[in-house]
Formats: sequence, C-alpha cells, structure tokens
Amino acid sequence: MKIIIKFSIIILFIFFINVKADYKINFDNLNNVFEYENYNDFIKDYKANKLPKVYITNFLFDGVSKVKNMDLDKQSEDIIIKVLNINSADNYELTGTFKGMISVNTNNVNGEINIILNGVNINTDSKKVPAIYIYNKNINYLDCKVTITIGRENYIEGGRLKKVSLMPSNELTKYEEYYSKKNIDNYRNNPNYYGVYTSKELESILFARVEADKKGLKDGDPYYFYKASGVISSDIDLSFNGDGYLKVVSKNNEGIESKANLSFLGGKGDYEIISYEDALNTTTEKIDDSTRNDIVIDVNSLVAKINLKAKEGDAIDSNGKLIINGGNIYAFAHPTSEDTGLDSPIGIYLNGGTIIATGNKADEIDDSSQKYLYIKLDDSIEENSLVVVKDQNNKIIFAYKGDRTYKTLLYSSPNLDYKSYKVYSGGEIKGKETNGLYTNIDSYRGGKIIYSSDDNNEPINSTDKSIIIYIIVLVIVLMGFIISSYIKSKKEEEF
Repeated sequence: MKIIIKFSIIILFIFFINVKADYKINFDNLNNVFEYENYNDFIKDYKANKLPKVYITNFLFDGVSKVKNMDLDKQSEDIIIKVLNINSADNYELTGTFKGMISVNTNNVNGEINIILNGVNINTDSKKVPAIYIYNKNINYLDCKVTITIGRENYIEGGRLKKVSLMPSNELTKYEEYYSKKNIDNYRNNPNYYGVYTSKELESILFARVEADKKGLKDGDPYYFYKASGVISSDIDLSFNGDGYLKVVSKNNEGIESKANLSFLGGKGDYEIISYEDALNTTTEKIDDSTRNDIVIDVNSLVAKINLKAKEGDAIDSNGKLIINGGNIYAFAHPTSEDTGLDSPIGIYLNGGTIIATGNKADEIDDSSQKYLYIKLDDSIEENSLVVVKDQNNKIIFAYKGDRTYKTLLYSSPNLDYKSYKVYSGGEIKGKETNGLYTNIDSYRGGKIIYSSDDNNEPINSTDKSIIIYIIVLVIVLMGFIISSYIKSKKEEEF
C-alpha cells in the first residue's frame, strides 16, 4: 500500500514556476519558426538528419510519407494541416491561437521535453487528428520524458487519427485467415488500403504499432496499424503538471490517451476533459509486469465526462492501476452504456481527494487508504434528479444532482465517516454545488428513501474490512488464550 500511495511522489516532475523556456513560440506570430514550403526540401533534410529542433510543415510525417486520411470506401488523401513539429529535449513555451496540431517526435531523443501551455487556444478545425501527438516506435521508451506544464488558461480541441495499416503490402496473403468470409472480399480487393507500405518501409515508421484482436476484425480493420485516439495522444509515458487551467474537448473520440503511463502530478492545476469516448485512457492491455499503463492523479481539480451525444465511454479508464492521490475529482461516464466513472481491471486505489463518479456498472475498489461509499442501484437515477445520502444519525454525507442518468454512484472524501446510510431521491435543497456535487448545504427537506444499506445487507468497504479482520484475529487470539488458561488450570486442579 505504501508503495502505491507514494507512486506519484517517486516520479520526478517540474513545477511551472521553475521552468525556463528554451523556445518561446507565439502562435499569433510564427515568423521566428522555420517553415518548410515544400515536401521535397523536408525529405532532403530528414534523410540528411538536418531537421531543425522545431519547425512547421503543412503535413504530418510518419517516417515514410505524409499521413493520409485512410478511407476504405473512397480514395485516401493526404491530411493537409499546419503542424508545429518538436524533436529535441528542450523546454517549449507556447502561447496564442493555433489552427493546427503539435507533433512531438521522441524517437532517439534523450532527456526531457517540457511543453509549457501558457494561454493557448489550439483547434484542429475540421481535421480528425490529435491537437497534440507525442509519438515513438516503442511504447516502453524511457530515455525521453515528456511533460505538459499548464499555466494560465488553455483550450484544446480536436482528436483522432484513423487507423493506418502496418501490414506489409508484399505479405498480405499471410493475413487472409484472420478475416471472415464476409470481409475477405474487401480485404483482397483493396490492397492499397490494407497494404500501404512494404515490409522494408515499415522499418522506418515512427509511430507505435498496434496489434488488433483477431476476433474483432471487420471491414476497415488492418491486423497491424498505427492510430491516435485522443485530442492529446501519446505513445510513451506522459505527465501533466502546473497550476493553470486546461480544457480538452474531443470532436469524435477520446480526450487524453496514452499507450503507456498517464500522470497528473503536483497537487495543482485544474483540468476539464469532455470526450466522445473515454475521457482519460491508457490503452495498452497488461501483457506482463513490464507493461506501463497506469493512471495517477494528484491535482487541484479534474473533471472527466462523456459528451451526452456520444454512444459510449468511461470517464477515467486505466488498463493498469488507477491511483487517485488528491484533488476534487468528477468522473461521469456515458448515461446509458455499460460504462463507469472509474474503470480498471487491475485495481482502483483512492488515497486522497474528494471523488464523485457515476456510471452504469461498478468496478471494485481495491485496498485504498481512504474510505468510500459505493451505491449500486437496480433502477436508473434520471438526469437532473437530486440524490441525498444520509448516515445512521440522519446527517447528510453528500448531495448530488447530475446532468445524466446513472445506476452507480461512488463518493469518497478524507472526512467520510459512516456506519450505514440511506439514499433519498428528490426534495428541496439549498446550498453551494460544483459540477452537481453540493459542497456546502444550508438546508434539505422532503425526499423519498430509495435505498438503505441496512436493508440490502451491503458489504462494508475495504477500509472497514481491514478493521473487521483485525478484530477477528484479536478475538481468535483471546479465545486461544482463554482456552489455554482453562486447560492449564484444569491440569493444576488434577495435580
């Protein structure tokens, strides 16, 4: 437990106030940043290893060619977008408004890349690409550390780079067996879509390779591919810190995603992520103990929620551990899909902060150091419905009015203390609320009891389990002592 709690402390991080920029880039005036006017000049410098540390292109380069917007049903076209390219270990301070994307090449880079967002507004416009894309061939690459430091107010909108096949064009027949009869014709008839590169060219691809699940392959799914799902996407570990504000809005997919660890550190900073799929996500499934796919959160506040127009989505989805060490955390999953506010197959650890999360299924909370309350209902709570939870002394634990329906409600805070509780729906409340959670309640009346932990024989959460186990062990020891003393006294009497 101590190792888990201190996980984020062990990670070194840079505070915003201590960062000195090597490059100051104002998007409102890019005259001081070199721009490639044509592709041929870029390729010449790329092959000669003479690219500037920071430069602008009108395309995204994947190591072989311009990235295309791959489409099975029509001719794929180059993605034309202004790109600020970063490829060295330095500090980059960004300000101003930018229609385009930021590309960060970490291949063969040693050291720290710190991107300081100090009052930016970045929008990819109509292009379906990440606003910030940090890439590397190797998702376990540790020689380069990337940190995004937030200062002032920052707004970023965009998201998603469609799958680009990494199946060798000269070896496509090897993969025919992976496609069902229903999809094999498209696979055979579209070699330019499934076989974009030769096996030799694939050695030069700069982005991480993803392997598909054979069982889920369908039209448009290559077996190997690269892609980026978020507004901010990273192939390697990505950390955030700073004391500013960052709002991330996804146009069609995830919010912030990483194929390795994702960390929000420092105990400062305010984040708001709104997405069409998972708001925060580490996408790599656990293979062995070397897999890097944890999410660690220690902030001032973080809102992660799914757009109500979306089809599905967890609020915070970690394929590794999900560790919350501090901050006001609001995690709201999709209102109707089988998703949850906090999702992890490995373990969820609540070690600090005030946390509220809603969804329609419940992942178990592991051996957390902070007490929590997890309400699991048979019927949905409708949007804009007031829910009030009272303890055994009729004292209000918390109250919440959400903008979406849900069946599960998780609440945790440092001062949480209860033995049993009742859930009330409706009534009249006066007080101060933030993101639906009432932090200060002046008065509450009315309401109807819809759930009682006593009536449902609800299991006590992990913090209480530890106490119960301790009591049971103590009772067993005492009973052993009593029995031993009794036997000893009997023997003495017989003697």
